Amino acid sequence: MGVLDVLLIPAALLLALALRAVRRGEYRLHGHLMTGAFTVTGLRLLLHPRDLAHLHLGLWAALFAASGCTVLLGRRALAWREARSTRTTLPRIHRAFGAATLIGLALITFIWLLRSRG
Repeated sequence: MGVLDVLLIPAALLLALALRAVRRGEYRLHGHLMTGAFTVTGLRLLLHPRDLAHLHLGLWAALFAASGCTVLLGRRALAWREARSTRTTLPRIHRAFGAATLIGLALITFIWLLRSRG
């Protein structure tokens, strides 16, 4: 585990707090915390991508793109929740993208932790 990998700890904490906020119905706080986790993870990828293998860099970039799409869908779902939109399917689409992103995050983190440093 490299020094920059320590940046993933606050991202994990922000993710946990964001999931707790959405369970309590605090959707705007959830959005802010998820955007923070997205930013910290992106910062890790941008700071030092040379120590990543091409496979790992590709997987993280794909996850980063999926996270970005989920955040954008979350903004649209929040607009619906705050009665600024009439598209009723947005929260379900956002939830589906979010679940797929979390599953991808779990798998990529598992692959990341099992990588060899040899």
